[in-house]
Amino acid sequence: MEAAIKKWGNSQGIRIPQEYLKSLGITVDTPVEIKLKDDSIVISKKYVHKTLEERVEESGKPLKFSGEFDWGEPIGSEVW
Repeated sequence: MEAAIKKWGNSQGIRIPQEYLKSLGITVDTPVEIKLKDDSIVISKKYVHKTLEERVEESGKPLKFSGEFDWGEPIGSEVW
C-alpha cells in the first residue's frame, strides 16, 4: 500500500486503513509507540498493564476469596 504524508494542523499525518487497525485491535485513543528503526518508522501498540479487576472481568468468571489460609504451626523460629 502506498500513502502520502499530509499536513494536519501544525503537524504532519498519515492515514492508516481501517482494516489494518482492526486486524491489530487498534481503535481511536489506543496508545501506540512510534520508533525509528534504521530507515523506517515503526508504529506498534503500546503494552498497557491490566489491573486484577480488568483481568477477572475479561475471564468472565467471578473472583472467589476463600478467606484466610492456615499455614500450620510454626516450624522454625518464626514469631506469630
